[in-house]
Amino acid sequence: MAFWEDWRCCRGKDRDCCSCDCDCDCDWATALIWAVIILVLGGVIAVLVIAFGVVFAPKASADDALLQRFALSPGSPASNSTVSYALTATVSLRNPNMYRVIQYGPLSVTFSYNGSRFDDSAVVPALDAKPRKTATVRVSVSGVDRPVKLGAPGVAEFRAENATGVFDVEMRLDTVLQYKGRGAKCPTSVICPLQLQLVDPDVAATAFQKTKCIILRAKKSGC
Repeated sequence: MAFWEDWRCCRGKDRDCCSCDCDCDCDWATALIWAVIILVLGGVIAVLVIAFGVVFAPKASADDALLQRFALSPGSPASNSTVSYALTATVSLRNPNMYRVIQYGPLSVTFSYNGSRFDDSAVVPALDAKPRKTATVRVSVSGVDRPVKLGAPGVAEFRAENATGVFDVEMRLDTVLQYKGRGAKCPTSVICPLQLQLVDPDVAATAFQKTKCIILRAKKSGC
Protein backbone atom coordinates (compact mmCIF):
# COMPACT_ATOMS: atom_id res chain seq x y z
CA MET A 1 0.00 0.00 0.00
CA ALA A 2 1.29 3.43 -0.91
CA PHE A 3 2.46 5.70 1.86
CA TRP A 4 -0.16 8.36 1.22
CA GLU A 5 -2.93 5.76 1.35
CA ASP A 6 -1.61 4.50 4.68
CA TRP A 7 -1.38 8.03 6.05
CA ARG A 8 -4.91 8.90 4.89
CA CYS A 9 -6.29 5.88 6.75
CA CYS A 10 -4.72 6.70 10.10
CA ARG A 11 -6.80 8.26 12.87
CA GLY A 12 -5.12 9.51 16.04
CA LYS A 13 -2.26 8.00 17.99
CA ASP A 14 -3.83 4.53 18.36
CA ARG A 15 -3.78 3.98 14.56
CA ASP A 16 -7.44 2.96 14.34
CA CYS A 17 -8.65 2.79 10.77
CA CYS A 18 -12.20 3.94 11.41
CA SER A 19 -13.93 4.21 8.03
CA CYS A 20 -11.04 3.09 5.82
CA ASP A 21 -10.85 -0.49 4.58
CA CYS A 22 -7.06 -0.77 4.80
CA ASP A 23 -4.23 -1.72 7.11
CA CYS A 24 -2.95 1.23 9.15
CA ASP A 25 0.79 0.79 9.20
CA CYS A 26 1.75 4.47 9.06
CA ASP A 27 2.08 7.02 11.83
CA TRP A 28 2.47 10.76 12.26
CA ALA A 29 6.24 10.47 12.66
CA THR A 30 6.50 8.97 9.19
CA ALA A 31 4.32 11.71 7.77
CA LEU A 32 6.46 14.35 9.43
CA ILE A 33 9.66 12.81 8.10
CA TRP A 34 8.31 12.81 4.57
CA ALA A 35 7.15 16.40 4.93
CA VAL A 36 10.64 17.43 6.07
CA ILE A 37 12.25 15.54 3.17
CA ILE A 38 9.96 17.27 0.67
CA LEU A 39 10.69 20.69 2.16
CA VAL A 40 14.44 20.08 2.15
CA LEU A 41 14.40 18.86 -1.45
CA GLY A 42 12.31 21.87 -2.46
CA GLY A 43 14.76 24.19 -0.75
CA VAL A 44 17.75 22.55 -2.42
CA ILE A 45 16.11 22.79 -5.85
CA ALA A 46 15.26 26.46 -5.25
CA VAL A 47 18.85 27.24 -4.25
CA LEU A 48 20.21 25.44 -7.33
CA VAL A 49 17.84 27.32 -9.62
CA ILE A 50 18.87 30.66 -8.12
CA ALA A 51 22.59 29.80 -8.15
CA PHE A 52 22.81 28.39 -11.67
CA GLY A 53 19.79 29.63 -13.58
CA VAL A 54 19.29 33.22 -12.40
CA VAL A 55 21.77 36.07 -12.71
CA PHE A 56 21.66 39.29 -10.72
CA ALA A 57 22.98 42.67 -11.73
CA PRO A 58 26.10 43.94 -9.95
CA LYS A 59 25.82 46.55 -7.24
CA ALA A 60 28.11 49.56 -7.14
CA SER A 61 29.04 52.29 -4.70
CA ALA A 62 31.51 55.15 -4.55
CA ASP A 63 33.45 54.35 -1.39
CA ASP A 64 35.95 57.19 -1.33
CA ALA A 65 36.79 60.36 -3.25
CA LEU A 66 39.18 63.26 -2.86
CA LEU A 67 39.08 66.61 -4.64
CA GLN A 68 42.31 68.56 -4.32
CA ARG A 69 41.78 71.12 -7.06
CA PHE A 70 38.78 72.46 -8.95
CA ALA A 71 39.16 75.89 -10.53
CA LEU A 72 37.10 77.34 -13.35
CA SER A 73 38.21 80.03 -15.78
CA PRO A 74 34.95 81.40 -17.23
CA GLY A 75 35.04 82.06 -20.96
CA SER A 76 33.10 84.40 -23.18
CA PRO A 77 30.81 82.87 -24.20
CA ALA A 78 30.48 80.51 -21.23
CA SER A 79 30.97 77.46 -23.48
CA ASN A 80 34.61 78.51 -23.89
CA SER A 81 35.34 78.05 -20.19
CA THR A 82 38.23 75.90 -18.96
CA VAL A 83 38.75 73.97 -15.74
CA SER A 84 41.78 72.82 -13.76
CA TYR A 85 41.29 69.85 -11.46
CA ALA A 86 42.81 66.98 -9.50
CA LEU A 87 40.64 64.25 -8.03
CA THR A 88 40.70 60.61 -7.01
CA ALA A 89 37.76 58.25 -6.63
CA THR A 90 37.29 54.62 -5.56
CA VAL A 91 34.31 52.56 -6.74
CA SER A 92 33.30 49.09 -5.55
CA LEU A 93 31.61 46.62 -7.91
CA ARG A 94 29.92 43.88 -5.90
CA ASN A 95 28.86 40.57 -7.45
CA PRO A 96 25.72 39.35 -5.62
CA ASN A 97 25.56 36.04 -7.54
CA MET A 98 26.14 32.78 -5.68
CA TYR A 99 27.87 30.94 -8.52
CA ARG A 100 28.68 33.07 -11.58
CA VAL A 101 31.75 35.26 -12.00
CA ILE A 102 31.10 38.69 -13.54
CA GLN A 103 33.73 39.57 -16.14
CA TYR A 104 34.18 43.27 -16.94
CA GLY A 105 35.82 44.49 -20.11
CA PRO A 106 38.00 47.64 -19.98
CA LEU A 107 36.16 50.46 -18.18
CA SER A 108 36.16 53.92 -19.74
CA VAL A 109 35.85 56.59 -17.04
CA THR A 110 34.46 60.08 -17.51
CA PHE A 111 33.88 62.96 -15.10
CA SER A 112 31.26 65.65 -15.65
CA TYR A 113 30.23 68.86 -13.96
CA ASN A 114 26.76 70.35 -14.39
CA GLY A 115 26.12 67.95 -17.26
CA SER A 116 29.34 68.87 -19.11
CA ARG A 117 32.19 66.39 -19.46
CA PHE A 118 35.60 67.68 -18.44
CA ASP A 119 37.72 64.49 -18.30
CA ASP A 120 37.55 61.21 -20.22
CA SER A 121 41.21 60.22 -20.07
CA ALA A 122 41.05 57.29 -17.62
CA VAL A 123 40.67 53.66 -18.68
CA VAL A 124 40.65 50.81 -16.16
CA PRO A 125 41.88 47.37 -17.37
CA ALA A 126 39.47 44.44 -17.61
CA LEU A 127 38.73 42.71 -14.31
CA ASP A 128 36.65 39.94 -12.74
CA ALA A 129 34.39 39.97 -9.71
CA LYS A 130 34.10 36.52 -8.11
CA PRO A 131 30.77 35.28 -6.72
CA ARG A 132 29.72 37.14 -3.55
CA LYS A 133 32.90 39.22 -3.80
CA THR A 134 33.72 42.86 -4.57
CA ALA A 135 36.09 44.26 -7.19
CA THR A 136 37.54 47.70 -6.51
CA VAL A 137 38.28 50.38 -9.12
CA ARG A 138 40.46 53.34 -8.21
CA VAL A 139 40.88 56.28 -10.58
CA SER A 140 43.00 59.43 -10.37
CA VAL A 141 42.70 62.24 -12.94
CA SER A 142 44.05 65.76 -13.25
CA GLY A 143 44.25 68.48 -15.84
CA VAL A 144 45.02 72.14 -16.36
CA ASP A 145 42.85 74.50 -18.41
CA ARG A 146 40.79 71.70 -19.95
CA PRO A 147 37.77 72.80 -22.01
CA VAL A 148 34.38 72.39 -20.37
CA LYS A 149 31.29 73.41 -22.31
CA LEU A 150 29.28 75.05 -19.55
CA GLY A 151 26.40 77.36 -20.20
CA ALA A 152 25.80 80.54 -18.23
CA PRO A 153 23.75 78.61 -15.61
CA GLY A 154 26.66 76.18 -15.22
CA VAL A 155 29.10 79.01 -14.53
CA ALA A 156 26.68 80.50 -12.01
CA GLU A 157 26.36 77.09 -10.32
CA PHE A 158 30.14 76.80 -10.09
CA ARG A 159 30.41 80.18 -8.41
CA ALA A 160 27.74 79.22 -5.87
CA GLU A 161 29.44 75.91 -5.06
CA ASN A 162 32.87 77.49 -5.02
CA ALA A 163 31.66 79.72 -2.18
CA THR A 164 30.98 76.62 -0.07
CA GLY A 165 33.87 74.50 -1.33
CA VAL A 166 31.51 71.59 -2.05
CA PHE A 167 31.05 70.47 -5.67
CA ASP A 168 28.65 68.00 -7.28
CA VAL A 169 30.58 65.91 -9.81
CA GLU A 170 29.39 62.88 -11.75
CA MET A 171 31.64 59.88 -12.36
CA ARG A 172 30.65 57.41 -15.08
CA LEU A 173 32.18 54.04 -15.97
CA ASP A 174 31.23 52.45 -19.30
CA THR A 175 32.05 48.81 -19.96
CA VAL A 176 30.79 45.50 -21.34
CA LEU A 177 30.14 42.80 -18.76
CA GLN A 178 29.61 39.10 -19.21
CA TYR A 179 28.46 36.42 -16.79
CA LYS A 180 30.97 33.57 -16.98
CA GLY A 181 29.42 30.60 -18.74
CA ARG A 182 26.96 32.76 -20.67
CA GLY A 183 27.46 34.08 -24.18
CA ALA A 184 25.66 37.42 -23.86
CA LYS A 185 27.84 40.53 -23.70
CA CYS A 186 26.06 43.32 -21.89
CA PRO A 187 26.90 47.01 -22.41
CA THR A 188 26.79 48.52 -18.92
CA SER A 189 27.20 51.95 -17.37
CA VAL A 190 27.89 52.74 -13.73
CA ILE A 191 26.94 56.31 -12.75
CA CYS A 192 28.13 57.68 -9.42
CA PRO A 193 27.07 61.12 -8.15
CA LEU A 194 29.91 62.51 -6.04
CA GLN A 195 29.60 65.34 -3.56
CA LEU A 196 33.18 66.50 -3.11
CA GLN A 197 34.67 68.81 -0.53
CA LEU A 198 37.62 70.73 -1.94
CA VAL A 199 40.57 70.11 0.37
CA ASP A 200 44.08 71.43 0.72
CA PRO A 201 46.51 68.63 -0.28
CA ASP A 202 48.68 69.57 2.72
CA VAL A 203 45.77 69.09 5.13
CA ALA A 204 44.04 65.89 6.18
CA ALA A 205 41.25 64.98 3.77
CA THR A 206 37.61 65.50 4.66
CA ALA A 207 35.70 62.25 5.22
CA PHE A 208 33.75 61.16 2.16
CA GLN A 209 30.23 59.79 2.57
CA LYS A 210 29.79 56.47 0.77
CA THR A 211 27.38 56.88 -2.14
CA LYS A 212 25.25 54.34 -4.02
CA CYS A 213 25.82 54.27 -7.78
CA ILE A 214 23.28 53.61 -10.53
CA ILE A 215 23.70 50.57 -12.79
CA LEU A 216 22.39 50.85 -16.39
CA ARG A 217 22.41 47.61 -18.43
CA ALA A 218 21.37 46.83 -21.98
CA LYS A 219 17.89 45.29 -22.14
CA LYS A 220 18.79 42.08 -23.93
CA SER A 221 18.53 38.37 -23.25
CA GLY A 222 21.20 37.12 -20.84
CA CYS A 223 21.83 40.53 -19.29
